[in-house]
Amino acid sequence: MQKKAAFILIFSFGLIFFPQFSLTSSQETLKVPELSHPPKIDGVIENSLWEKEALKIEGFLQFTPKEKGTPTEKTVAYIGYDKKNIYFAFRCYDSDPKKLRATITNRDNIFDDDWIAIFIDTFNEKRRAFTFLINPRGIQMDLMRIEEGGKDNMDASWDTVFRSDGKIDEEGYTVEMAIPFKSIRFPDKEKKIWGILLGRTIARKGEIVIWPPVSKSIPGLLSQGAEIVILGEVEKGKNFELMPIFTSLKNKDERTDLQPGMNFKWGISSDLTLDLTLNPDFSHIEADAPQIDINQRFALYYAEKRPFFLEGMEIFRFPEIDMVYTRRIINPAGGAKLTGKVGRFTYGLLSAYDTNPTESLLEVHNGGESRDDNALFNIVRIKADVFKESYLGFCLADKEIDGSYNRVLGVDGQFKFKDKFFFSFQAMGSKTKLDDQETGIVPALYADFSYFSKHVGGGLYWMSMHPDFEASSGFINRVDYRTLGAYTRFRAYPEKKYLNQVSLGLSAGQRYAYFEDLLIDRWSRANLQLRFTEFSQMNITFEDSMEWYEGIDFNKNSFTVDGENNLVSWLPFGFYFRTGHSIFYDPDDPFLGWSNTYGLFFNVKPNKRLQMSVDFSKETFWEERGGEQIYDFNAVRQRTTYQLSKTLSLRAIVDYYLEDNEFYGSFLVSWILKPGTLFFFGVDSTYLKGRSGRYGQDNYSIFMKFSYWWRI
Repeated sequence: MQKKAAFILIFSFGLIFFPQFSLTSSQETLKVPELSHPPKIDGVIENSLWEKEALKIEGFLQFTPKEKGTPTEKTVAYIGYDKKNIYFAFRCYDSDPKKLRATITNRDNIFDDDWIAIFIDTFNEKRRAFTFLINPRGIQMDLMRIEEGGKDNMDASWDTVFRSDGKIDEEGYTVEMAIPFKSIRFPDKEKKIWGILLGRTIARKGEIVIWPPVSKSIPGLLSQGAEIVILGEVEKGKNFELMPIFTSLKNKDERTDLQPGMNFKWGISSDLTLDLTLNPDFSHIEADAPQIDINQRFALYYAEKRPFFLEGMEIFRFPEIDMVYTRRIINPAGGAKLTGKVGRFTYGLLSAYDTNPTESLLEVHNGGESRDDNALFNIVRIKADVFKESYLGFCLADKEIDGSYNRVLGVDGQFKFKDKFFFSFQAMGSKTKLDDQETGIVPALYADFSYFSKHVGGGLYWMSMHPDFEASSGFINRVDYRTLGAYTRFRAYPEKKYLNQVSLGLSAGQRYAYFEDLLIDRWSRANLQLRFTEFSQMNITFEDSMEWYEGIDFNKNSFTVDGENNLVSWLPFGFYFRTGHSIFYDPDDPFLGWSNTYGLFFNVKPNKRLQMSVDFSKETFWEERGGEQIYDFNAVRQRTTYQLSKTLSLRAIVDYYLEDNEFYGSFLVSWILKPGTLFFFGVDSTYLKGRSGRYGQDNYSIFMKFSYWWRI
């Protein structure tokens, strides 16, 4: 194993430091003109400017339902720039504008609407792109699209400042937007060559059109994008940003807590950014959505929501094993982060001083007590571009706490060959000292080789975790195993209006104890996916498996069906149902029972400003099928939002837990001018059911937050 690790290290660093092995693209580029004056961003296209001076783009073709088919509606786009911004305008023709889906909602909540999309790959690396979506009323959504290892991911946590507006008229709708160069990162070069894709969805038809046309035979979109070039001088980084934050919190039977804070950002260059924070406000404006946490063997994952940690977090992504999970940093007094890309190297350095740490990952999720000592987190991440659309990476994660520590060193990489072959790996070693106990350097390994084409795909993977492996800065929910698995898929594209893809997936694997040939898990799984449109689908899954627990082999079968649908404009919905064997995880007396799990989500939209959603989860567990009921867990979340304007909204949330006789209510007034410039006022309250059968208030809180994003 040591020889394998040494070979991986030598091979990895050899590729990093010998750039002659890397391959570059030589696509023809389109020149973006410099506009004589900035357009007024009001959603009304000024033909004398856009038509005469901007780069005009036509030739959009369908992506779905018919690959490279003729769109049912015409789309025209325009691109221009000046020293401060890059500008986009779209004329989206529609034969029936009254059927457009265009809500007035809060930012980042337009995915069920009609929208236009812009993917800007500023580093032209074919793996990451700043993504901007705008609906016909100018409501914004921004994301980071990441394509690595044959997998696509849209990270909606990324936010930036840009201007947009849209107008609906008798011909369809128009959209204009201005993206400040200060708001995106790009190479600090005089000649800026960027990758780009433009798209549009026609929601009621389940149709997506895209330019340039792309093929489903090649996994991913970014590698098939066009290239644009900006030759003139633009405003490059080196900007200072301040964000003062003031929060107030009043809990029941406690004094009001007033807390000032400050975020500072320095754009050292257009491709390197320093973030600092003092006494940051990490209060959750919305609590974590309810999850079923009864009878769980392993930890549940909760998404990061805190702004300081979300900035640039795509750099800290890994092929499979999460070395960095920033919710391990619970209550930081301050933090610093340096992120960016210079040449072929992408950098991420994160430090935070936590005043309320826990000793290890397992204690956090199993209700462990926090230590009185403070902890210092230091994380270093470096990625280097090698070959075509591939990278090699290095990461060091260190947590120090009163003489104890956890240190994890890892290398990883993702390689793309011939557009359809992918190889991903991670090799890590951890060393932990807790008081007087200390481990040696213990390994965790992962490797995956896969092939994907338009109709056929599959792969093999291996993962192993030493029993003493610990990642206190990451998310590892189990150790002590070796896993070998395989998967394959077959796809057909009927290209019908309401059936554009049928997919059959098969997978199987076995998991053994790390040091012995003890089989602790095996599984075989068949999955049928029916994709009616790009945003409406249904999955049917059957699984046969064995799980070893407390010295007993439990053989299980289960059937699952889930889906989502947005064909009805005023009622998008999703559902989940699983039935089958389940283990009751009692260490003293485990047994194989039977459970049904239900999930239902729907979002009623009576008009363009009001949304009322319900999220229902239920799990019932019996001693055996048809036998005595052990528990029945129910959780309901009801959320109502009314958008008074594009910046001002009201929101009410009700969470109800039947098993605990607990009721949680939240009301929020929010004004968001732009990311970072906002005001929140909210009231939260928790009620418990007493012996009388009535609910009484158990706790409440009143909070207020104001922050202003000031660019110097």
